[in-house]
Amino acid sequence: MNNSMDDAGCCLLSVAWNVAPLTEGRPDSRRGDLRRTVVAVCRAAGHGARDWATRNGAGAEAEYRPFLQLADVAYEIATLLQLVEDFLVPDLEREHRRWAEIEELTGRLTELADWTSSFLSLSGSALRA
Repeated sequence: MNNSMDDAGCCLLSVAWNVAPLTEGRPDSRRGDLRRTVVAVCRAAGHGARDWATRNGAGAEAEYRPFLQLADVAYEIATLLQLVEDFLVPDLEREHRRWAEIEELTGRLTELADWTSSFLSLSGSALRA
């Protein structure tokens, strides 16, 4: 069970490390941009959480839970990005559903990234990308 800020930081860094590289047909694709965003957000929040834990200890659930939620949302986005345009039988409806879910999760990723960044800024921990 993940029940500390250090655990949350490790989860985020694990997601960043394990985001599978995508085969991109064209440079600057939405898939590639999102993948790079997920990796950067997870690295920054992960390092920030671990630095915070070094200075402040385990933290309370209200402090580390958003970091774990960020890791979870980032993992979901990364998983769905692997499924978009990667199927045996093209299905436009399925692809549209996946993109809609990715875009919804991206909004949540942004909210959580903003929260964690603010938390770390107020706590004096510098974020590193």
